[in-house]
Amino acid sequence: MITLIGAEGSSEYQAALLVRDALETTWPGLSTSAREVDDVRIAVSTKLSGYQVQDIDIVLAGRFSKPRMFKPLRVIRGSSGNKLNARPIMVESFVVAIEVKDHDERGVRIMDDQVEVKYSRGGPLHWKSATDQNIKQMHALKTYLSDMHVDVFARRCLIFPSLGSISAPSAVPGLFNAHHLMSALASSSPLLERRGQGLLSAGDASNLEKALAAPIFKAAIPTRLDRERMDRLAAKNPAVDDILGKVGEGTVFLRGFAGTGKTILLLQAAWKLFRTDGKRTLVLTYNHALAADMRRLMALANIPSSVEAGGIRVGTVMSFLYRWFSRLGLLGDDPLDYGEYPRLCVEALELIEGEAVTRHEIDAIIHGDPDTFDFDQVFVDEGQDWPSGETALLKALYDPTRLCVADGVDQLVRGARADWRKGLARDKRSTLPLGKCLRLKRNLSLFVSGLAGQTGSAWDAEPNAEAGGGRVIICTKPYAKMRSLHERLVEDLRSEGNDCVDMLVCVPPDGVVTRQDARESLVGAAMNEWGQANWDGVDPQARSDFPRDPGQVRIVQYASCRGLEGWTVVLDGFDRFLKATFEAKLAAGLSPDEEEGFVDLEKAAVGEAWRWGLIALTRPIDTLVVQLDDPSGRFGSQVLGIARNFPDFVEILD
Repeated sequence: MITLIGAEGSSEYQAALLVRDALETTWPGLSTSAREVDDVRIAVSTKLSGYQVQDIDIVLAGRFSKPRMFKPLRVIRGSSGNKLNARPIMVESFVVAIEVKDHDERGVRIMDDQVEVKYSRGGPLHWKSATDQNIKQMHALKTYLSDMHVDVFARRCLIFPSLGSISAPSAVPGLFNAHHLMSALASSSPLLERRGQGLLSAGDASNLEKALAAPIFKAAIPTRLDRERMDRLAAKNPAVDDILGKVGEGTVFLRGFAGTGKTILLLQAAWKLFRTDGKRTLVLTYNHALAADMRRLMALANIPSSVEAGGIRVGTVMSFLYRWFSRLGLLGDDPLDYGEYPRLCVEALELIEGEAVTRHEIDAIIHGDPDTFDFDQVFVDEGQDWPSGETALLKALYDPTRLCVADGVDQLVRGARADWRKGLARDKRSTLPLGKCLRLKRNLSLFVSGLAGQTGSAWDAEPNAEAGGGRVIICTKPYAKMRSLHERLVEDLRSEGNDCVDMLVCVPPDGVVTRQDARESLVGAAMNEWGQANWDGVDPQARSDFPRDPGQVRIVQYASCRGLEGWTVVLDGFDRFLKATFEAKLAAGLSPDEEEGFVDLEKAAVGEAWRWGLIALTRPIDTLVVQLDDPSGRFGSQVLGIARNFPDFVEILD
């Protein structure tokens, strides 16, 4: 059986059809055989969330119950070093990263064993190695599977649909059959040998079954809310035109409270730059869970991120800058010590400002590895929370006129407010204020506004009158013990045309446990017992990929919730989290700026707690569930006090 997964209409999909047809033509009956006999999966435009290479045009994997044969059309060597061209080669299984290049003969050159292609990002044409890119994809695919405890041997292949022939190993032109394709795969690395005959195998049967069951071979099905988010990407928005009218003239700042649509506005602007001009935008955030969420949207919308096609690449700032540190020669052979990150930012900036690394050398790094470093625009989410070393370094690496920064008014969680404007002339910066709350329905806005007013928190977004409704549920029993409530919420989700992935559950640090080197939330463990599929984002392993199954509930820690949204949001142990944040601030003491301003420590600790609280409270669209451990405590009583002011849409469960 051959299963092809992916959005139709793209060049990559057309190439995947060529792969399918080549296999079926050479090995008749393959596409109709039982899955237990032959299982071949072809995934188009695969996104590997959180890996150095995020996009692979085609991932091909398969296993045969009985080996199939192909005639080697190139020099194929075995692990012994002997040539294996005298006899047909057996194919038992394969896992392959395939890169599709649509260049014609004028845009392709072969240098020894390297295939290079031309590319341009709005400037002079450059040559880049398609072979190196394909090797990186192969390693990323192997690492992705290895992180899932799947041990396979991955191979690679380049497809050039517009070429009539190509002499490079591990590459095929537009007209190919399985003999050509398998010869290209086999030439990338020595084959196994069985009694003097070549054997193409990716590993043992159990590992191949696990690889074929990997999430990348499951079609991501958008929910109603997903479709609305995709529609919002393409919707006309005057604010997007305001951004694009200023991009290129200076740094653009989007300033607004939580829920005013800063993140989606960044993505809308990046999408329009891609659709109208083919530009490539890097969107940076420090939040791994948010990065996974944005990558999921990019995958559902089939938005590329390649140098040639343009598009949107989502990354975390620390991971991105560590790649720069490596290229700047700041990393040794020792394992990475992320505690050294602030020092490395300073050292990298000193190299550039002291001209030990010149602009010419920076450009050479960019053009030498365009997939990693070459972008037309760099958009920054939650920019108010970036340390000064990060902001200054990013502005030194990329022209500030390429930057667009989303600035949350009072959502600081990493330290002092970032000063992106330092060193920028007034005519090289512009601010776009965002005043209306676009995420929360009207009733939720009223509830959050009431809490913000009572607690003295800085959240004053204008309710969206066009989005009426919304409800709040207050409960005192831990969510892990409220299966009936959960089932009711899921039923309500689905009745609205949504699915479980549109539910977000936030948990405090003490709601997370470590079991066998993996982290798990208590809520996630309970859901597993209920039979409820979930994406438990408290585990770094889970955060390396986005939830691909619409039936999965998303779970994150409060520290990872910023920028995320859900139709239904559950805040488990909300007052417990606020209390822990309050006590942590008391223990840490005042910052130097707070000491200079004669700020009262307890007042600062309360402010810190509610700053985080408002971030969490502004995640929902329609339904907010707040679980309180101590309704009569400092924070629980404040929540209940406001809740009782809105009996029409607040339900309090004893």
